[in-house]
Amino acid sequence: MNGKQFEEMKAYVDNKGRVSAIIRIPHYKPETFGKDLSEILQSKFTFDEALKNSALPVMVRQRLTIIRRQLFTNIENVAAVLT
Repeated sequence: MNGKQFEEMKAYVDNKGRVSAIIRIPHYKPETFGKDLSEILQSKFTFDEALKNSALPVMVRQRLTIIRRQLFTNIENVAAVLT
């Protein structure tokens, strides 16, 4: 935001001691994966809500499944290290 990395933002700096890990969201191709992720975030849908939405095309739901798997794997890997 405004050219700052997350670790440089006041909210993080003020609460750094309370943060166990930072999960980075990969940069996805903006025309496909990135667009799909952006749209569900803007719609405030969870992955489950979006994947159950039969109005979304099959390929969109497939890309969201791939994104969810990647993000959840990253979260699980951090959780395994912290426990």
